[in-house]
Amino acid sequence: MTAIRLVSPRTFLLVVLLIGATRESDAQFATTWMDIGEMHHGYSELGAHVESNIGQTGLQWPAILRLSDHYRGQAYWIGLKNWTDPTGQFWDYRVARIGPRPDGSSFFTPVETRLTARFEDTEVIVDGVPSFQRIADDFTPTMDKIGLVDEVDPDLPADRVLYQKYRSILGIDTERWVYAYANEQHDDYHIIRRRMTNTGNTDADPEIELPGQALDDVLFTDMYRWRGREQAADHGSNGQSWGKFTMIDIVGDGNQVYPVDFTAIYMWAGYDPVFAYQFWDNLGSPLIQARRTQAPGDTIGRLAGMSMPGRVVLHADASPSDRRYAPAIQPIAIGWFDNDQLISADGQPEVDYYKYGMLTPENPRFDSDGLSRRYPHHADRIEPTGEFWNPTRDASGGFAGGFSPMFTYGPYQMAFGDSIHIVEAEGAQGLSYEAATDIGVAFKQGGFNRDQRIPFDANGDGIITDIPWNYEVYKNGGELLTKNQWVMTERDSLFQMMYRARDVWQASAGMTRYPIIEPPRPPRRFEITAQPDHIALRWESIPASPDPVQWELYRTSGYVDNLPYELLTVLPGSARSYEDVGVLRGAEYYYYLQAVGPIHPVDEKGLAGTPRGLPLKSGRYFTQTYLPTGLTRVTGEAVADFRIVPNPLNLAADESVRLFPGGNSTWSQVDFLDIPGRCTISIYTETGELIRTIEHTDGSGTTAWDLTTSSRQPIVSGIYLVRVVDNDTGAADIKKLVVIQ
Repeated sequence: MTAIRLVSPRTFLLVVLLIGATRESDAQFATTWMDIGEMHHGYSELGAHVESNIGQTGLQWPAILRLSDHYRGQAYWIGLKNWTDPTGQFWDYRVARIGPRPDGSSFFTPVETRLTARFEDTEVIVDGVPSFQRIADDFTPTMDKIGLVDEVDPDLPADRVLYQKYRSILGIDTERWVYAYANEQHDDYHIIRRRMTNTGNTDADPEIELPGQALDDVLFTDMYRWRGREQAADHGSNGQSWGKFTMIDIVGDGNQVYPVDFTAIYMWAGYDPVFAYQFWDNLGSPLIQARRTQAPGDTIGRLAGMSMPGRVVLHADASPSDRRYAPAIQPIAIGWFDNDQLISADGQPEVDYYKYGMLTPENPRFDSDGLSRRYPHHADRIEPTGEFWNPTRDASGGFAGGFSPMFTYGPYQMAFGDSIHIVEAEGAQGLSYEAATDIGVAFKQGGFNRDQRIPFDANGDGIITDIPWNYEVYKNGGELLTKNQWVMTERDSLFQMMYRARDVWQASAGMTRYPIIEPPRPPRRFEITAQPDHIALRWESIPASPDPVQWELYRTSGYVDNLPYELLTVLPGSARSYEDVGVLRGAEYYYYLQAVGPIHPVDEKGLAGTPRGLPLKSGRYFTQTYLPTGLTRVTGEAVADFRIVPNPLNLAADESVRLFPGGNSTWSQVDFLDIPGRCTISIYTETGELIRTIEHTDGSGTTAWDLTTSSRQPIVSGIYLVRVVDNDTGAADIKKLVVIQ
């Protein structure tokens, strides 16, 4: 079916927000967010995000919790041998690089980015303002979470598909497809499919600079500078936020027997001896001390390090002419990269990037056949006993910057026009919020005893199963474990995620069909409007979409991690509105709404049903509100009661009223309080010239003016007349506003 082009109604707000600075270190290149599931990640149009001194966002899980990022940076390198560039210069080795530190602008060119959805996106409106951006660390709106849909195609093999194309100076084009699902069994990973083609085009224009080129020993390398969740990284000694204490483990590289049959890399935040010596065992990062990264009072012990990120190989071509995947051959190199070594930046010999960056610094392949898979693994070298739940050694190994896991595919001989296909899945998983809270609280109350066995009913059957701890067994099933053993069970959840990603890839026939049971659709529009005595919620279904079995409405107050969302009410599938009267004046509220479908058959893989036969729900992030709402001010008893606050307004002195960034100036705001619920507000200059009219119709006793004219020009200092007319009674009153600039 032909895709339908959409013009987003949120375009104007997007332009306004773009005026401000973003938090991306490579902000000159666009980032597109995939943000419909429990795992959110931003994808650069150049293929990777370089590391940053101001914080790196990406691989957020669980996405609703603040500071849930696991990324500090990425790298994507393409290397080859015996290559002649368009100027005629011959290179023994040449490596095009973006990251960990080079920004990639001298090696890569963005060509195309397109985000397609299986169904129309949900408009979320909070008190008249589109609410589609996440809240940043300091709780101010940012561009971090915007994923604006370009088109709709109901035949997509996923709920969202991001397509990106970027070109290298080597004459190799990389096309990347990212697939995301809202099904709660599959919303914690993204499947990433890439096709690298020898096009001979080395720059942005369509001209082919190197027609007919043949490429020798081509390698493709990805590095992932993961760290423990950002909130967890703040609870440790210096370097945690950069991944200094990252523990890297590998499965499926052929070096030993593993509890799973796939090839993957993953990490966790390991032992920090400085912190542990001064305070307590830091594995899992219990929130005991007050820090900037948590809400006031969130010091009960909740485990901030509740998750592990990882990446699993789903497919890699053996050669351009052999599409079979042989795990014993690909990736050719699996290992870890010293984040502070010289080749992490520019200026080193090309041969070093190729041999010691792409093929790992141990047993590099050079010109012989064989693998370059580092062994023993990083985690085993740090903790040779393998008892990662009982750490005794510095996880950094004495390296200030820590290490990043890496995959390298190749070497490939690529004739002109040849392509290589690689498919991986990346995501995060771990303890539930409830588990992280209960286990962390018990650890704190038990006096930080590493040997204390803590019960938690992980499967919800009402029974605590006491099975001896065995880390080598995937999904051991024990429910009476020490705090650190519970932390290491995050690996079980991560492996389960990887199995499900592989099942979806195999069922999709190469991502040509939708491979899983589809959850009910979210509403097309979700609108929240504050009133003086309640908060009104309204929603509209997607056209021609059947009613769900029921709706579930969730709410929280304050948008903080220690106030989780609660089920507010369950409504019939025919409902389209709800009035929330159980709210307090002065409090701020956030909501999300889910459509609930019928009961499904039991399917452990989550393909044709659900693991426990439960109904599926529409993804919460379609309707998640990121802007607060609360009860509005009551109306005044008479028009003459209305007030203007602040008045007089001194723009030079009162920074508290500066709210809206606008070009080279800063706009400000005044509030009109105790006004009628339906009224017309007219603003005049002292000479009687009408400069702005505001129609107030929401029934509340307050509205705001941004101090601009009807043509959006900022006003100057002076005296202004404000006339309020009650549209129901016709009563009117006039007051003066003094503006000093």
